[in-house]
Amino acid sequence: QAIAGTLIGAKLMALAGSMRNLAEYPASTLQLLGAEKAMFRHLKTGARSPRFGILAQHILVAQAKEPQKGKVARTLADKISIGARVDYFGGKPIGIKLKGDLEKKFGKY
Repeated sequence: QAIAGTLIGAKLMALAGSMRNLAEYPASTLQLLGAEKAMFRHLKTGARSPRFGILAQHILVAQAKEPQKGKVARTLADKISIGARVDYFGGKPIGIKLKGDLEKKFGKY
């Protein structure tokens, strides 16, 4: 929640099915959650592959310039994946630190 926000975090949880599934997904799968239709169209017809799914609604991805959106979405998915794993498998919550890393890299949101 600290990284993705309440709304996007809830949507990711709903798409993943459970916190365990969300924690076990690799960051690349997490990045494409919500873009399943586009992914299957890519596999079937050879159309362009999707770069992000539900993460397109995140403020960092939405405000990034077009060439940088994929990079921002990939980094965001990585940080969310790390945070979800720490939260699920136990450990001290590191969401604030991960959010700070994102702010340092891409600017404050």
